[in-house]
Amino acid sequence: MRKKRTFIWGIGAVIALILIYLSVMTWYYPLSSFSIHKSYTYKPGKILYNDKTYGEIVNAFKKTYEKELVKEFESKGRDLDLTVVKTEYILPLFEQEWLLGTNPVTIKPYKLENMLFEVQHSRDIMLQLLADENYTKEQGNYLLASIKNLLHIEDSIRNIRDEKFITRKELKNSIRNLRGDFRDGFRFYVNPFYESTR
Repeated sequence: MRKKRTFIWGIGAVIALILIYLSVMTWYYPLSSFSIHKSYTYKPGKILYNDKTYGEIVNAFKKTYEKELVKEFESKGRDLDLTVVKTEYILPLFEQEWLLGTNPVTIKPYKLENMLFEVQHSRDIMLQLLADENYTKEQGNYLLASIKNLLHIEDSIRNIRDEKFITRKELKNSIRNLRGDFRDGFRFYVNPFYESTR
């Protein structure tokens, strides 16, 4: 009877140690393969650009842009301006809730995959614009800078996704930097590129 009780206590201790180990790994390495719940809650801060939030900048651009888009489809007898038309498909990349707001957002592996897909899709649209439109050399260089920015964002997402032992602190820094890269990507695309085509 005593051996049985000792055995049960031993099994209980081993299970408790495994649970403690997994809890510690989940806390310190939230996206690692040891993590029970592969997720990380990022709490974005409020950043101002010349006394405006990123959301205000995006909304101001969208107001102007939507008028240009309506005008483009109303105009008859001429070819569509693909820069205006295709921008409609690029903008959602820069309007993700975690970029606009300051509410906590949960980052999970599938969200990183979706983000990566959206970046690649937008990059493909920009490459198609570069091939199809007759931009000036300067405008082409601006668009190339936007494409390079998206390639950098792709690499950053892959690094976060593929890093096996990225700590909570490193993850916070990486996601904060990624958020900044997305916001810079918007500014690169809008000004100088998009504005130079108007």
